[in-house]
Amino acid sequence: MRINPASLPVLLVASAAMACADGTAPGARRPVSVSFTTVNTATTTASVTGLFPDHPLNDVVGSDALVISRAQLVVARIELVRAGAVCTSENAAGDDDDHGDDSNCAELELAPRVVDLPVNGTIVDELSVNIPAGTYSELEAKVRPIRGNSGRGHGSATFLAAHPELEGVSVLVAGTFNGEPFTFTSDVSTGAEQHFDPPLEVGDNPLNVTVHVDLATWFASGAGGLIDPRTAGPGTDNARLVAQNIRRSFRAFRDDDHDGHDDHGGHGDHGEDGDNSGHH
Repeated sequence: MRINPASLPVLLVASAAMACADGTAPGARRPVSVSFTTVNTATTTASVTGLFPDHPLNDVVGSDALVISRAQLVVARIELVRAGAVCTSENAAGDDDDHGDDSNCAELELAPRVVDLPVNGTIVDELSVNIPAGTYSELEAKVRPIRGNSGRGHGSATFLAAHPELEGVSVLVAGTFNGEPFTFTSDVSTGAEQHFDPPLEVGDNPLNVTVHVDLATWFASGAGGLIDPRTAGPGTDNARLVAQNIRRSFRAFRDDDHDGHDDHGGHGDHGEDGDNSGHH
């Protein structure tokens, strides 16, 4: 989730700021990164072209041509949860609507940020930080609109000060449909949630988790065709269909070699509202 170096600086809330019941003191810190990709080699068809550096996603179905030149996500929260940890209090760093949920004791927690998804088939690293060595059982990346006067933490206010044009928007896509330019926005709430079994061991070797977003499916009609993004305005049937496609498009997996494939050969968990989500 990135390519926007001008977005927010990373806000790291380490265990010293999280009152966790396990009382683990900060120890040796080890590198962890979270990467993003949009290409699914298992499902991408021959109709999707231009998936290489410096070229936008170009999807041609019948007489329709969809070109996506920009795709942004508003990531309200990224968490990496220590295995077996139970929180006794929670620091609202960003757009957190999980107040009171003591099951999420996050060692790594990031404030709201803009993620520029790669539209050219590459893999980008959204963040790379050092966290305490240990065992981690879950990664959550939550995509939500950030709204003013929500009372959800100082991270939200800082985000809106930097990105006032994205208030109430969680997804922005720009490109052309049959040669005509469009800008599509949505306030869909979704994200990737990955449970690791066995848990991840953060130790001497660098660790990376890749979030895959199947961008090529966002404007699929479900009947073998494409949705014109200009017909997917708020409250329309097409808007609801695109939102459903977006929710189903996320999965996450361990990917230490940054090749866009699950190191363990699995499929990862889909978005929070997808058919295969860990929980809803």
